[in-house]
Amino acid sequence: MFSPHLSEPLKEDPNDLVNIHNPNIREYTMTYFVEGKRKTIYDWWYSTILKDEEANLYFIIFSFHPDWSHYRFTCIGKDKNYKELGVTSNSLVIGDRFNAIGYCEHDDTIELCVPKTTKPHLRRSFARCVIKAGESHITLETNKLAIKLIFSSLGMPFWINKGREAVCSPTGDKMSGFYDISDVEGTLKYNTRRSKLTGVGINEHLMSFVPPERHWKRMDGVFFCTDQIYCAFIYLENDIGIRRRVYKDGAIVIRTINEYLVPIDFKIEYLRFDQTDKIPLRIRIVANTKKGELNAVAEVIGRIEKQLALKIADAKFVFCDGRELKLTNGYGQHALH
Repeated sequence: MFSPHLSEPLKEDPNDLVNIHNPNIREYTMTYFVEGKRKTIYDWWYSTILKDEEANLYFIIFSFHPDWSHYRFTCIGKDKNYKELGVTSNSLVIGDRFNAIGYCEHDDTIELCVPKTTKPHLRRSFARCVIKAGESHITLETNKLAIKLIFSSLGMPFWINKGREAVCSPTGDKMSGFYDISDVEGTLKYNTRRSKLTGVGINEHLMSFVPPERHWKRMDGVFFCTDQIYCAFIYLENDIGIRRRVYKDGAIVIRTINEYLVPIDFKIEYLRFDQTDKIPLRIRIVANTKKGELNAVAEVIGRIEKQLALKIADAKFVFCDGRELKLTNGYGQHALH
């Protein structure tokens, strides 16, 4: 059965933030209620682009699901572009997958452990995540590496559909949740070498979501952070029958004044595309808001499966009065799902 109407948050009043807020610890829990019905969340997802003292870059993903989880780690190398690095496949990726997780709620924290065991020394890998509202502590120990990271929220997260469940496909599929863009710091032991790491990342907490296995023609999930702003965008293009339908959503936060802007509209252009790997290597994001326009060009510097690590090559935010804010030191991620 086809839904006659997809949610359209960008066509609403940009001054009305509806239910956008800083989440409390209860909004990170395994189950939640919608219209009186109890539901199980989709995931707790963490991904980050980090740099060590010698300017080596790393791309790390932790994905915790109620029934399965995995981690992925890759050393990108020096701060260069994708083609210079020669990373055209999933080379240099270390990871593992598990079929169950441990879960425990406390007064002001939630604890996840992978795999579900009280004896981590008997397993190849052991990951633990302690979640507080706005902050998450993640540890991973394997026979190849040890990672300790702290994700600290930069401020108001991007809420899908302004904090409401969104209808995002013609068949009535729904999704909800938030993307909390964060400063990330920690330590890494890899190949006997110890390093301090700093960077940016995202805590994506999807409360409901339908994986892209059926009728999605194109999916783009982009976030990036600079010294001046942070932002996130979702573009879902559905291709069923003769009608093309699109769900678009996003947010831009100007860090200096801590202002949350819902775009009036935006577009994600593929400027350079790798036909072999079927991934965009260079993209442009143009977003119009009530305060001005964001124009950013990003290049791929690393890849884990369908997740692309980005470096911002050129970006600015031009205010309506003509003032121009140059955006610097930008990194992020492009999820193709």
